[in-house]
Amino acid sequence: MSGENIPVTAVDQHDFLEHRRDQEKLHWSKKTDLLTELDSILTVEVNTTELCNRTCVFCPRHDPKTFPNRNLHMTPKGACTIATELGRNNYTGKISFSGFGENLLNPQFQTIVREFRTHLPHATLECNTNGDKLTKDYAKRLYENGLDLLYINLYDGVEQITHFDEIMAEWKEKYKYRMHWGDFETHGLILNNRSGVIDWVGIEETDIKSLQGKPCHYPFYKMFVDWNGDVLFCSNDWGREHVVGNLLQSTLHEVWFSKPMTKIRKKLMKGDRSHSPCNKCSVDGSLFGKPSFDLINEYYENSNNR
Repeated sequence: MSGENIPVTAVDQHDFLEHRRDQEKLHWSKKTDLLTELDSILTVEVNTTELCNRTCVFCPRHDPKTFPNRNLHMTPKGACTIATELGRNNYTGKISFSGFGENLLNPQFQTIVREFRTHLPHATLECNTNGDKLTKDYAKRLYENGLDLLYINLYDGVEQITHFDEIMAEWKEKYKYRMHWGDFETHGLILNNRSGVIDWVGIEETDIKSLQGKPCHYPFYKMFVDWNGDVLFCSNDWGREHVVGNLLQSTLHEVWFSKPMTKIRKKLMKGDRSHSPCNKCSVDGSLFGKPSFDLINEYYENSNNR
């Protein structure tokens, strides 16, 4: 069983943003029926583990005192509960296995992928990995369990391409590279300070202040689900300052429109980033998600008029 296919070409980090824009356009093109407020969820990012085997300089895990490894994982049972709730609401967007750790270090990750595919037959399942634990057999089982697209993040140099091309030869249309070497200043990324959790990536205070007054779309289009079912208000909240609900205990609608989430959104609608961690965050937040921002804004306005 496979989800909706996305046109895939070999890309590097330079056109990754354009690829994301194409995905967003595809998401809305599939919405032919009357929209509901839950259609605002473009991506559900899932953090399946608190382990990572790397300490990249642009990541909070670079300093174990700031963000230590912990042997904590999402379970297949938890994944089943979360995927079932999403499926009950006919979710057809993107599931992004990414988050704060290396997915392949979750010993039950294959089963987790299968649970999401079983309950979300029309969603697109993607996974980010550093590839250090990736083998041909592991990739084969990922696709058999329903994964649509694998992002392999390359940190060490061009020689990695040859290595992974050999591993992934059978699935040329089902993986992409994200290249992070060469440009030491950016590592092929739009660097950010992870909502103030790290301070060694060269983000100036003036960069943060310049965002005041500018709306942020993240909490309008992306839901972040932690390994234990907790939903954070934003995928950039590495400090886990705002847990707005839990998908193991509440419905999708209850979490997505919880009082804590609504309170934060209404501030961000006005460009008010004075609350923590937004007042420490260097992320623009307006590159994607404008249709979701507008849809939720309309939902709140209609709710107030009832």
